[in-house]
Amino acid sequence: MQPLWKHRNYMLLSAGQGISWLGTEISGIAMPLIVLALTGSAALAGTIAAMRGITYVLLSLPAGYALDRGNRRNIMIISNLGSGLAMFMVFLALLFKHLSIPELFILYGIEGSCFVFANIGRFSSLRFIVPNEQLHAAIAQDSAVGQFAQMVGPSFGGFLYQTVGPMISFLADALSYVINAIALSFVNNSLSLEKKEPDEGLRKGLKEAAAWLWGQQLYRVYLCMSWIRIIVVEAVSLLVIILAKQFHASAGFIGIILAISAASGVIGSIVAGKFARKYNRFTALVVTGIISTAIFMLYFIASNLVTLTIITAILFALFPSYYIICAGIIGKIPHHIQGRVTSITRSGDFICYSLGLTLMGFTVQFLGDKWTISIFSLLLFVFLMIMISNKKLLDAIPSAV
Repeated sequence: MQPLWKHRNYMLLSAGQGISWLGTEISGIAMPLIVLALTGSAALAGTIAAMRGITYVLLSLPAGYALDRGNRRNIMIISNLGSGLAMFMVFLALLFKHLSIPELFILYGIEGSCFVFANIGRFSSLRFIVPNEQLHAAIAQDSAVGQFAQMVGPSFGGFLYQTVGPMISFLADALSYVINAIALSFVNNSLSLEKKEPDEGLRKGLKEAAAWLWGQQLYRVYLCMSWIRIIVVEAVSLLVIILAKQFHASAGFIGIILAISAASGVIGSIVAGKFARKYNRFTALVVTGIISTAIFMLYFIASNLVTLTIITAILFALFPSYYIICAGIIGKIPHHIQGRVTSITRSGDFICYSLGLTLMGFTVQFLGDKWTISIFSLLLFVFLMIMISNKKLLDAIPSAV
């Protein structure tokens, strides 16, 4: 079997996505800082950050259907160019000093709309170029690439914010989308089934995917656990930014904290990839789940930037483990409904993504740090209880060869 780095199409897909992730991370640190500077509202910062999730939920089902029926590669190229254009408009608005909060909402809505097609296309195309036996390795590598982007992006974004200004961060994000589109143009595969099934319409097509999903008990449990976990995981970076600002950290130092944590995530992705191949999956899930819950609760005693950095770094090392260990589950999705099943599951992901960011912003602003940490710790405990109560199912997760 060929190693992953010899799969030309996979490497192009992964490299383009990695660059796009890097651009998103560079602008990601600038956006909440801009909103906080303009309004002082953590709730508003979380709500704008959640725009991507809102548009994802609205468009994911028709996007999944379109990706199954059309040329997945070409749709992804056009979508990346659309997102790049939206971020370039943010750059221009900052350059000419005419950026307002309503404009941010609109442009993030446009970027998010295009992102839906590109993101579902990315997730649903993996099985067309990577054998099922290498899915664990591919997802582990993708996770490492994403964590690397999180390591480099925030620190570089914080540096740009302090030295040049936030506008350059959004220009870098726009260029990253363009580079991703160029990389996709060199993929010599449509990333779709060449022989399509008869078109039965959007409703029947989605009904077929939903029926398959409902009949898969393991997949349903996996999604339930994933969605609870996403609420917490996606909110951690915003929590860290808010707590770090309370400790009077600069934008550059916040970027360093997130970069250190992302470096831990790279290591965690590599280690979790080995666990997925060698160790009992249920035991690995429970151990990492218990440790994650305990470490998150240490935010109660984070009294300075050093402890905040250590806690966050350990969490980021543990976060990738769940998806890498469970990677074999997606190999069971039939190819012809890959896009539709992915759209259903990813729409749930982004509902939770938006909910996590919004919940974090509002609880910090109106309830305070301690209540916020308590609520999110409780969610991690619920995640752990669901996992423990489904031992027999989780033991049946397909393993890598």
